[in-house]
Amino acid sequence: MEEAARQGRALEGFTCRGCRSDVLYIHPGCARCEIRACADGRGVLHCGLCPEFPCARIEDFRGDGHIHHLDVLDNLVALKEKGADRWLAEQERRWTCECGGKFSWYETVCRNCGTSLASYGPDPRAAVEADA
Repeated sequence: MEEAARQGRALEGFTCRGCRSDVLYIHPGCARCEIRACADGRGVLHCGLCPEFPCARIEDFRGDGHIHHLDVLDNLVALKEKGADRWLAEQERRWTCECGGKFSWYETVCRNCGTSLASYGPDPRAAVEADA
């Protein structure tokens, strides 16, 4: 939403509940995603379950210049290894501020409390917990 505001866009349509949901980001690339269509056509829930993973399409997506696409391979491997419930729980925690507010890749400051957010890359809190 912060990105939408910076661009002077309406906030409607900036909600995304993930590639497998019915609520997708407004960007036409998300609404007409070839990767999602490919997984559907192959009858797999996600690319990590495809026998051809990782394919050129996923590699191209990862290297398309969008910083939030860099983690796609790691996320798909983790999703396969951990299972959907555990991976989704970790993602819920990753994208929730300490105050309880939700945030996305595009937000650098929490809308609720103003805390600076680590919006890209791994969750810095996970490294601290692993050391404890």
